[in-house]
Amino acid sequence: MDFQKIVAEILETGMTQTELAKRCGNGTTQGHISAIYTGRRGDSVGYVLGDALVRIHRRAMRTKVVGSGVASESVKDVASAVS
Repeated sequence: MDFQKIVAEILETGMTQTELAKRCGNGTTQGHISAIYTGRRGDSVGYVLGDALVRIHRRAMRTKVVGSGVASESVKDVASAVS
């Protein structure tokens, strides 16, 4: 799963790295989010953080889709990966 893309798409909704880290919980810091966003962390994301990012992404994209009326490819990718 491309967590760098997931984080980028969440941040495009206007959420800050700090807000995203807080929503992920479990001691996630802004630094963790930054490392994923810039690719320094690669795809090395633990299950708990990965699951949180997917859930937050799903909600963020659902809100974005409702506003635009069109589902992006990434929303479809995440939905199929989670189900």
